[in-house]
Amino acid sequence: MTDIRKIVELHELGDSKREVARETRSSRNTVKKYINRVKNVREGKETEILPKNRKIIQPPRVVTPEVVEKIHRHLKTNLTRPKKQRLNAKRIHELLRKDGHKLSYSSVKQKVADWKKEHGPREVYILQQPKQGERAEFDWGRVDLCIGGVWSKYHSAGMVLNHSLYRVSRLYSRETLLEVIQAHIEFFNELNAVPPKMVYDQMSTVYNSKTKQINERFLEFATHYGFTPVICNPGSPQEKGTDEQSIGYVRRMAFAERTSFDTLDDANAWLKQRLLEINGAPVHRRVLTPIEGLELERPAMHPLPVLEFSNYVLIRASISKYSFVTCDTNYYSVPDTYRPRHITLRLYENTIELLDGDAIIATHQRLRGKKEYCLNIAHFVKTFHRKPGAIRNAKVVANLDIKIRELFNRYYQNEPKEFLPILDLIKNSSEQALSYAIDTLAEQEIFPTCDALRFIIWQQEQMLQPFSITDSFCVDEPQLSAFDQLIGG
Repeated sequence: MTDIRKIVELHELGDSKREVARETRSSRNTVKKYINRVKNVREGKETEILPKNRKIIQPPRVVTPEVVEKIHRHLKTNLTRPKKQRLNAKRIHELLRKDGHKLSYSSVKQKVADWKKEHGPREVYILQQPKQGERAEFDWGRVDLCIGGVWSKYHSAGMVLNHSLYRVSRLYSRETLLEVIQAHIEFFNELNAVPPKMVYDQMSTVYNSKTKQINERFLEFATHYGFTPVICNPGSPQEKGTDEQSIGYVRRMAFAERTSFDTLDDANAWLKQRLLEINGAPVHRRVLTPIEGLELERPAMHPLPVLEFSNYVLIRASISKYSFVTCDTNYYSVPDTYRPRHITLRLYENTIELLDGDAIIATHQRLRGKKEYCLNIAHFVKTFHRKPGAIRNAKVVANLDIKIRELFNRYYQNEPKEFLPILDLIKNSSEQALSYAIDTLAEQEIFPTCDALRFIIWQQEQMLQPFSITDSFCVDEPQLSAFDQLIGG
C-alpha cells in the first residue's frame, strides 16, 4: 500500500508514468494499473484499490501434474508390496531424477506426506478398562521451583492407579534409578499394597531400548515387591495416557499458586498436602473419590514384603591425586590412610558410603548441585602432618567452621605445625565438638591451647544425660518398733 501511495503522489506532482516507474523501480504497466484504480475509486466506479480476498495463482513450474501423478503411482504400488520393501520419499525422488525431472527432495517429501495424510490408514485406538487394583502407571515430569532463593528445574515422579485415579507424586533433584526405586517404595508404602502391574514408557533407567531388556537392578527390585513391569511401545503415549495427563494436572494444582520454598523437603511437604486435597475431591464420571476407590482396590493388590528393599547402587571410582572421588560431577574426599587408587562407592538417594571391602571407611551426604565439594578435614590430617604449610590455603580448611578458622588465623597462621594437634582433636572427636570447646574457653577467657581444648572435649563426652524414672513403685511402711529394740539393745 505504501508503494501505491508513492506512485500516486509522484504522478500528481507531474511525473510521467515512465518517470514514476523508473523512480519506484516498477513496470509501466503496474504504474498505469494502480493510477487507473485510484482514479476509479475516487470517481466511485470501484470500491477498493486492492481486493481483500485476492488469490495469486501461479501454475507449478517444477512439480507439474505429470510429476504428481508419477509420485502417486509409486505410492499406490506400495500398497501391494511387503512393508520393508516399499518405496520411500528418497527412493521416489531418485526415480524421478532418473526420468529427467529436476526437482528437490523436499518437494517430493511434501507430496508424499500429503498423499499419506489423505490415503494412509487411519490410526485407531482401543479403549481400555483396567480391572480394579490391577494396574498403576509411572512417569517423570519437570517442575520449575525457587528453592532457597535459586530457580532450578526439579524432577517430579508421578504415579497413579488407573481404576481409582489415586495419585502420588514426589520431587527429586535427580532422575536416576535410585530416585525411581525410592519413588516406588514411597508409593507402595502409601498404598500399603503393591499393584500387580506397573506401566512405563521406554525410560533408560528402567528399560534398555537397544537390548530390549529391563534393567537388571530394577528387575531385582520388581521381583522383591512382586509386581510385573510393563513397557509401552515406542511413540505410543496413549498406552500410558492416564499418567501423562496426571503429571500436568498435579503440577498445575500444586505449583501454579506457589513456587518458592526454603528447602526441597518443604516443597515435598506442600505437594503432599495438595495431593491429599486432590485425592479427596470428586472425580469426573466417577462415583467414588480416589481415596474411597483405593480402599476398594487394595484387596486386589499384593501385600507389602516383610523386608524392605535396600535401595543403593555400587560403582567403582578412581581416586585423584587430591584424594577426591567424582560422582555426578561432584567431589567427595577419601581418607588419606586408604592406600589403593580405586574405591567402591555405595550410592543411596541422599548419602554415599566409601567401602574398603565390606567395611565403611567414610560417609558423605550427596550433593545436589554441580561441581561442588564435600570435604572432611579428618581425611587429610595425616597429609597435613607431612605438609603443615599447606594448611594456610587448603580448601578443606576454608570449609571448616568459622570459629576454627578464626582460631588458626589468629594464633597459628605463622606456626602451622602447632595447629596439627588441634586437627588431631577433630579427627578423634568432631568438628562440632571442637567448635563447642572454643566457645567454652572464650566465655571463660582461657587461652585455647590444645590441652585446654582436649579437656573441654573430654569433659563434654563424659557428661551423663539426666534420667528420670517413669514407672512408680511402692515401699512398705517401716517397722519402727524393731528399730527401737536394736537401739536399746
